[in-house]
Amino acid sequence: MEKTYHFKVLGCRMNHAERREMESVLQAKGMKPSTDSPDLEIVHTCSVTGQAAAKSRNAIRRAAKNGKHVIVTGCFTGTDPKVAMELGNTIVTQAGETPMLERFEDEINQWLETPSEQNEKPKTTSLPLATLPSSPAEHTRAELRIQDGCDAHCTFCIIPKIRTTLRSKTIEDIVTEATRLVELGHKEIIFTGIFIGAYGHETALRRKQKSPEQEHLADLLDAVAQINGLKRLRISSMEPGDVTPVLLDAMVANQTVVVPHLHLPLQSGSDAVLQKMNRQYGVSQYLEMIAMVNERLTYDNLPPAITTDIICGFPTETENDFAQSVSVAKQVGYLHMHTFPYSVRTGTAAARWEQLHPTVVNDRVQQLLALDDVLSLLYREHLVSRQVEVMLEQYDTETKYFKGRCEHYAEITLKSTGTPGDIVSANVIGLDGPKTMAKTALQVL
Repeated sequence: MEKTYHFKVLGCRMNHAERREMESVLQAKGMKPSTDSPDLEIVHTCSVTGQAAAKSRNAIRRAAKNGKHVIVTGCFTGTDPKVAMELGNTIVTQAGETPMLERFEDEINQWLETPSEQNEKPKTTSLPLATLPSSPAEHTRAELRIQDGCDAHCTFCIIPKIRTTLRSKTIEDIVTEATRLVELGHKEIIFTGIFIGAYGHETALRRKQKSPEQEHLADLLDAVAQINGLKRLRISSMEPGDVTPVLLDAMVANQTVVVPHLHLPLQSGSDAVLQKMNRQYGVSQYLEMIAMVNERLTYDNLPPAITTDIICGFPTETENDFAQSVSVAKQVGYLHMHTFPYSVRTGTAAARWEQLHPTVVNDRVQQLLALDDVLSLLYREHLVSRQVEVMLEQYDTETKYFKGRCEHYAEITLKSTGTPGDIVSANVIGLDGPKTMAKTALQVL
């Protein structure tokens, strides 16, 4: 009788991309997905914040009640391995001399009592080609992991202690994987990684890269953009210092596929705080990069969409520091700001410093959330009366409206006869608060 499995995934796009790779391993061994008392529960965890770690613990506990065997993977296995082991049957950590996916497959083979190759596996700085998927990913847009690992050691971040080795897939392997995803019906692919700007490099620290002039990510964009049937290619997140003229040239040259949207974490608009965070840029460098992005990626007088991450209440952040973050946000005009209250992560440098009062932190978060509503509205006004291409994602059976994302990443609400995953052409007719409304789809692309 065939074995069944169920995934619970928490956290970032990277985790969803890794889930697809792990699921391909299970399907290649004849296993089938099931939510009804599965034989195997896999909890792919997150530990980037204290709240994420708490959610991971709860998910593992629930999985232990539902499944006959629980495997815990993801970043929580690095920050809380003892807890993960106590709650689950086995853990597969992110850190290790061999890539996590290989160790996951070894664990599955052991659970299935399938012989594995017993040869010692050498340490590698490359990511292996994932087992090619046999079915579409869980989302209409497919996440594709191109890189793993970080050694930048921002003082608030625990990830470099968990995903210690930088590894990248080869361009050839990524093209093979992306081609398969398109064949399965995905029209949009999102590159994911822990530090995407370090793709093809042995370190995320630009001053230590052996060949920083080599633009591996630009080469990758050029290659994947040529895949037949791929309608959209998006980069999930880039560190500001890794956005180069060569990369932007590749985006412009492939603009029929590569979307004019970049996620560029700011974290703080204060040079003093950025220095305490151990970020690799200052405010002036960030704003110069934004100006370059706007200049290169503005098409038909429509500026590119820029989204960001900002941390509120980092230790040492003063009212003036926070005011500078607000000022930079207004200057950039983000489509969306992911606003986070600072979260203490044991083992990081910032955890040892004096913390701000929670009331102060929450007040700053609320101020940025209110500003986010204003800035989003201002950016989306650029879309009114324009024709956009919308990937249909969620259908509301009550209102009969779809929600989807246009190439500029704005969420669009519209009526359409299409199905999730279709890209349709539509006219934006106006804004209704947080909603961007569009006319009924003109055609399926």
